[in-house]
Amino acid sequence: MKTTKNILLIPFLALSFLTINCSGSDDNLPNNEPEVPAQTKHFHPPLWIQGVWHTTSTPVARLKFTQDDVISLIDNSSLNDQINKSKTTNLIWAVEHEGSSSTGYVYLITHRPNTGGLYSNYEFRVKKVNDTLMVRYPDFSAAIYYVKEKE
Repeated sequence: MKTTKNILLIPFLALSFLTINCSGSDDNLPNNEPEVPAQTKHFHPPLWIQGVWHTTSTPVARLKFTQDDVISLIDNSSLNDQINKSKTTNLIWAVEHEGSSSTGYVYLITHRPNTGGLYSNYEFRVKKVNDTLMVRYPDFSAAIYYVKEKE
């Protein structure tokens, strides 16, 4: 009888130790809050794109590329300024990816509205046609052409 009690006691003790070692932490549960991207300035537009460009479409959009920023001349909004402002608010802006070559330039912006929620991505991808013309391949059905303005 003692042997039977010992046989039943061993699994019971093992189960007790397992229960005691379980923590109340939710570390293994999925987190509904997306991971916050790094909020650093990463803009390094290539030399060939630096300057002011305007679209050939209506309404005309104008962008200014500097050695470390991209600025919309419609409202003078700097992407670096957006990233810096977002560091002190709930609004998140970050450069997730940037790449350049002698014939192309791309960057991916990740952002989230002040109200929180899901992140959105905005990709800007252009291909150099020549020194004064580049084409953007957006998620639309047509390409957008940019012409470099004379300095």
